[in-house]
Amino acid sequence: MFSKLIIFCWILFILTEKINAGIFVKGKTHSIDPIGYGGAKDPASLQSPQQTRPKRDAEKVKIRSPIAMQWTIPEERLKEFKDNPGGPLSSSFFDVSNIPGVQYYIKFFPNDDQEDRIGETGIYLVLSFTDEMKIEANYTFSIESANYSREFYSVFEKSVGWGGKCCSAEEFFDSTKKFIVDEKVTIKMDGILYFENEADENGTKLDDESSINSLGLSLWNFVEGKNITIVAGDGKEINAHKCVLASRSPYFAKILESVFTKTAYVIENFSSEIIEKAIKLCYHQSLVRHTTLEDKMKLLQFFDKYDFPSLKGNLESNLISKIDASNVCRLTNVALTSDAQKLEEKCSEFLLNSIKNKAVADIDLLDKDFALKLLKNAFYPVSE
Repeated sequence: MFSKLIIFCWILFILTEKINAGIFVKGKTHSIDPIGYGGAKDPASLQSPQQTRPKRDAEKVKIRSPIAMQWTIPEERLKEFKDNPGGPLSSSFFDVSNIPGVQYYIKFFPNDDQEDRIGETGIYLVLSFTDEMKIEANYTFSIESANYSREFYSVFEKSVGWGGKCCSAEEFFDSTKKFIVDEKVTIKMDGILYFENEADENGTKLDDESSINSLGLSLWNFVEGKNITIVAGDGKEINAHKCVLASRSPYFAKILESVFTKTAYVIENFSSEIIEKAIKLCYHQSLVRHTTLEDKMKLLQFFDKYDFPSLKGNLESNLISKIDASNVCRLTNVALTSDAQKLEEKCSEFLLNSIKNKAVADIDLLDKDFALKLLKNAFYPVSE
């Protein structure tokens, strides 16, 4: 009897497999790290005045974009400022990876000549853009030879610079302070930009006139026929059809065939939200309209652990299309833990292409100690 049910469901899902191939909506959802305050917002000439932006009713998502730079300035370029305040010096420009039309660079004042900052050495992050937007920034300036590091939080609403005092010019040019070592100073900057954008609402729509499209949905709504309960670690129960789980997963096919009378199965290592989404996706993609990147990574692990090959393959392809500088390190790690070889390969290609050309978020997740420092240095775009 059970074998006949499996055969029936295989036929049913073969009809809907192509429809279910694109199981996730196209819109991007990005995780948001906490934003903390650090550093002063100065100088006055670089400040960004408050602007009033019109409110929009459209749903917003917060884009997270990494920035980083290593800028080495020869001592020869600095000498003229030792006894003669002036400046600034400007680094090369770099594009923000996933906020189109935005560039960033550093302005450095070895010996500032502005009245309220005269005699100071200051470092400032400048964002350059023309469209109306509001960008929040968490960033850190460091000069490792002098053991200098300072964090900043700033809000950019037009092309301006934020930052602050590093030290006095006297300290900067004092060789015992080690700002200038081996006839050069090396400034490092890394941070994260946050930008709100309208959510992409291009979800997959069902054709109500197609009976094939409605098969999976009809089966999900056939509550009376559900004969297996999946119990999550928090106690929440999700009901399903044994034949559906068996048709999607060889793992469940084997488990349920050996214990056909079993009516409950406990899964403790995934949240009830992930389990419910995974089971719904066995029926039809429209039952899970929106998923965050974190959800997708957990689902990939679930599909790998419980052997849902077609769903895992579809999700892996989707994640490959979402690879960018803000998530590649996390996607690399989840690919390794989920045996997602195609995703791992594409992440590796992206990382290799990014070395010395593009800032990448969450490098610290990839490795530790010396290997981490070496890898992190390799990902700083270098300004000549």
